[in-house]
Amino acid sequence: MTWRIGIDTGGTFTDLVGINSADGRLLFHKVHSTPHDPGEALCTGVRQLCAREGVAPAAIALLIHGSTVATNAVLERKGARTAFITTAGFRDVLVIQRQNRPRLYDIRGRRPAPVVPRELICEVGERILGDGTVETPLAAPELAAVIERLRAARVESVAVGFLNSYVNPAHELAARDQLARGLPGVKVCLSHEVIRSQGEYERFSTCALNSYVQPKMQGYLDRLCGQLRAAGLPDAPFIMKSNGGMTTAAVAGERSVETLLSGPAGGVVAGLRLAADTGRANLITADVGGTSFDVSVIHGGRPAYASRSEINGLALNVPMVDIHTVGAGGGSIGWIDAGGALRAGPQSAGAVPGPVCYGRGGTEPTVTDANLVLGRLAARSNLAGGMDLDLAAAREAVRVRLADRLNLGVEEAAEGIIRVVNARMTAAIRKLTVERGHDPAQFSLCIFGGAGPLHGAELAEETGMAEVIVPVLPGVFSAFGLLLSEMREEQMQTWLKPLAGTDAAELAARFDALAREAAVRLGAGADGARRHRVDRRLQLRFQGQSHTLAVDVPAGPIGLAAVAAQFHAAHRRLYGYTFEADPIEIVTVWAVVTLDTPPTPTPPYVPAARPSRIGERPVYLEGRMVPTPVHDRFALVPGTVIAGPAIIEQPDTTTLVLPHQHAAVDPQGNLVLRSRPRT
Repeated sequence: MTWRIGIDTGGTFTDLVGINSADGRLLFHKVHSTPHDPGEALCTGVRQLCAREGVAPAAIALLIHGSTVATNAVLERKGARTAFITTAGFRDVLVIQRQNRPRLYDIRGRRPAPVVPRELICEVGERILGDGTVETPLAAPELAAVIERLRAARVESVAVGFLNSYVNPAHELAARDQLARGLPGVKVCLSHEVIRSQGEYERFSTCALNSYVQPKMQGYLDRLCGQLRAAGLPDAPFIMKSNGGMTTAAVAGERSVETLLSGPAGGVVAGLRLAADTGRANLITADVGGTSFDVSVIHGGRPAYASRSEINGLALNVPMVDIHTVGAGGGSIGWIDAGGALRAGPQSAGAVPGPVCYGRGGTEPTVTDANLVLGRLAARSNLAGGMDLDLAAAREAVRVRLADRLNLGVEEAAEGIIRVVNARMTAAIRKLTVERGHDPAQFSLCIFGGAGPLHGAELAEETGMAEVIVPVLPGVFSAFGLLLSEMREEQMQTWLKPLAGTDAAELAARFDALAREAAVRLGAGADGARRHRVDRRLQLRFQGQSHTLAVDVPAGPIGLAAVAAQFHAAHRRLYGYTFEADPIEIVTVWAVVTLDTPPTPTPPYVPAARPSRIGERPVYLEGRMVPTPVHDRFALVPGTVIAGPAIIEQPDTTTLVLPHQHAAVDPQGNLVLRSRPRT
């Protein structure tokens, strides 16, 4: 068994990349996603890839899957019927959320509704204090009455979040035992098992989200394993997590909330490999898919991590790669708002019905339709095994829905869609750079996704980045990242201590305890039977602050002065200042355990021995149609330099080179786009 296959399920396409561990051979494939059952596209894609390349199913050693099932369940509000049980007096924590308004100056702004309806949020008497002592024992009779209500309500899942359970989980554990007896077959999730940290709203929201998506995710994984087994494929896939590591399907089914950014994390992992291969320490990874634009920052050769984030406006408190997502992709729909302004997204045509030019029932013009109208895409596409794109239908949709209403030509309206969606993408890049104290000019833009290379050149110019890197396989780059991921588990716990008064040995012991817990969950064993490495982080803040910053703690003896210096440097970079004399407080201890596994090598780039220029077509650039050479990406040898304007085509995507740019092929086969001096 020599083949490993990574599968990234997107909103429009499901991407597959296979690598042979014996000879480094790389294969890739795309199929249309099947939103009604993502496993259908996955199995179809694997079978087609194997049949096309002559790979026997028995030769597949491993399947790694980036899933959007949990994400879509939250975004579409199609999760399980979930109840939430909490401490008496705290019923409305999920409803009230935080005091800050979602949009400061929007007087009509409303907080998103929690995934648990208020009628299914129940209270029981109990109280544990901040130091872990029990003030009020758990009222078992009250819980029994709640169980009767929930049985009548036919709930599928129950989340339990008690006050201060991250310090002492005794009441949550007792509640689970009683719920198991009273509601057999109903999933029960405890907040302290999902995340052991202070902040009732964040912990309760994360627990509720896990309960909401768990039955759907577990059901999907069970069906998927059955489909794989029936197809004679490995029936124990590994699942990508939001932290850039992978886990077993069994763990993913229980801790489904950790897969909410499963697919985009694969792109960041692949970006890390590209940064190492090309010697670039600062990289912005940007994934332009069918429905979304996912951006992350690699600074100093390391990705940014976060423990607190949001999904659809709801708090999420689990370790993850810091990724910012907006609704902007190839399927984003162009539309006119009530004020007569042209907009693009966040609504998407998705896989069904898809863009108008796909001929699958779509009627609203999308970004993909606009790129086709402008000549940036060819009418004959190799995507998903070969597609004839309907240019006439795309032009008609742009004309009827947008151009005539805006008194514009068809090309002008299509160009307007591109400019508007680029503005949304640019804002997302600035969110993680300028707003985090980073200068985009110090970064390279690594653009990928099926639609990414069509937009990369313009995004770099608008944000001030000097170069764009288009990987060898940008359309399936995230799927390739899945093959590079490692088995990883993380454990966090609130531990409020002044940094200056902390005993370094006691802190090291706390890290060791958390690492052992993560290692056991990972299957490494408490005795360290399987080799693994441990990374340590601390979440710190100035005393009196509410927000924290994460800093890495190097291996070896802990130097508290060095930790403080890192915190001051991070604070200064983010906010422009720091308070050198103010006391620093430890908030959270964070241990990351990663199994030592043989690394997946980067396959060598071997260009085909054929002419690179394959034709020419008119492309609408800078307000006019320009005759533009078209090149075959896989016929370009390292060292080749192509002057823009140019179109570079490959089976998984198309790259646009602007008139004042040139594209060079580096030794690894990546395209590097840079601007030429304008005359």
